[in-house]
Amino acid sequence: MGHSVDPEAEAAKFLERDFTECFSQMRHYDGQIIDICKFMFTAYTALAGVAVAFYQFSIANAVNLVPAACLALAIGLIVGLLLFCLAVRNRVYFVFVTRYINEHRKLFLRGKPLGFQNVTGMYTDPSQPPFFNWRSSQSWLTYIIAGLNATLLAVLLFVLFHDDRYRWWILVVGSAAFFAAQLIIAICYLRSREAKPAEQAVFGR
Repeated sequence: MGHSVDPEAEAAKFLERDFTECFSQMRHYDGQIIDICKFMFTAYTALAGVAVAFYQFSIANAVNLVPAACLALAIGLIVGLLLFCLAVRNRVYFVFVTRYINEHRKLFLRGKPLGFQNVTGMYTDPSQPPFFNWRSSQSWLTYIIAGLNATLLAVLLFVLFHDDRYRWWILVVGSAAFFAAQLIIAICYLRSREAKPAEQAVFGR
């Protein structure tokens, strides 16, 4: 006769495995936002340098390389916006996985196993963290990404309007408005994910 399967034991094993895998996912999403920042710092520094070199070469040698510089900057800006969206989207994934982990922990700690009291108050609230928290490290990294995009736009506007008497106003106002627009859209999107189950918030269904 085969051994009977204990559903409770199997469920406990499943939750244990799921808890461990979710921790790996949480670290992955957190690390990915940091990697995006590192990549953008490197790529944008190189791109801005190339654009300025094209611009200076055009002035010194009467060869119009401004369109090439603008094209490179525009492509970089499009990529930067995609990376910004990826960072915001990663925050959604991170929050759901973290809340799920909290729910697991709440389940196992509510019975005070082995007399464990959770005196430190380790996270057990499945409604935390919020999708948008202006003080979180991920939010600050997102601000940096938005700032890098705004800086790249400033370089693009400088090259485009290099002969315009109001170029500095255009540069400052344009990049500041772009920076603010990115953050406003991201914050509104993240806050709209609250009070929604994962499938609806992530996949829209």
